[in-house]
Amino acid sequence: MYELVLPLATSGAAVGLLDATVRASTVLILAGLGELITQRSGVLNLGVEGMLLFSALGSFIAVVATGSYVLGFAVGVIIGVLAAGLHAFLSVSLNSNQVISGLMITLLGIGATTFFGQPYTGETIQGMPKTTLPLVGQYLVQVPVVGEVLFRNAATDFLAIALVPITWYFLFRTNLGLEILSVGEAPEAADTAGVRVDRLRYLSTMLGGALAGLAGAHLSLALTGLWSAGMAAGRGWIAIALVFVAQWKPFRMLAIAYVFAVLDALTIRIQAIDVGSAPIVEFLTHPTIMAMYPYIATVLVLVLASRGTLKERLGGPSALAQPYRRLE
Repeated sequence: MYELVLPLATSGAAVGLLDATVRASTVLILAGLGELITQRSGVLNLGVEGMLLFSALGSFIAVVATGSYVLGFAVGVIIGVLAAGLHAFLSVSLNSNQVISGLMITLLGIGATTFFGQPYTGETIQGMPKTTLPLVGQYLVQVPVVGEVLFRNAATDFLAIALVPITWYFLFRTNLGLEILSVGEAPEAADTAGVRVDRLRYLSTMLGGALAGLAGAHLSLALTGLWSAGMAAGRGWIAIALVFVAQWKPFRMLAIAYVFAVLDALTIRIQAIDVGSAPIVEFLTHPTIMAMYPYIATVLVLVLASRGTLKERLGGPSALAQPYRRLE
């Protein structure tokens, strides 16, 4: 019988894993929240991966050129909004197939950023400086073991967490949020009640694009401090899967984002962990195999979620990915 030994109890390994998890989760949380808002309005955006790449490159170039991280993040958000606006124009105004429109943006993002990003490949920046929470941060960082990991991070790490309850409140406790929910559930009824379906779907899609742009900017400016082709590495697809797994609920999505982030963190650190000599364990914990887990989960979720009956059981928006043409 083989024995599985995981000496993660050592504080150094555990803290390192926790730090990597927190850092890796921010992109997923921001992009996931954006996709959640978009899908709640009835629009499926499969262009998140491309938006991350566009925003990551644009914000990186802005910081290299000006040295301003504020401008860098602003550029990332603007690029995300513009890309989402294109998707909204195709899927809402022209009633194009939402899946094809989103895939087009992703393929365009992969190709265009690979070409235009070549001069910046290998160039690095210092990275966004870490900060603490106002007022209480200086005390929280003194908590043994986890203080520095949890309470001294980039501003966008804290912002991602704060946006979870804000998104929940916006969608479920404000009139505008409830109108967004209505156009995702029953656009015909919402239209009859005087709600402009097209405007709210535009708004939701572009708001989702802004959050995806913020996630892309965080990826290059805070998480890595560099640009490389394809650096989104499937995070956009994972963010889409998060929304389905979380059943379109912000707080549940936050918890599941950490699960995916742990897998991402373990992929890099598993070689330093003694997992025993069982062949099956060695195979399943090989870094190359572990790197596949998030994407296998993503594919399974998207395949299952494409089945209408399952989407209904999960509680997804009834009109998700269904174009709506107003009858004059």
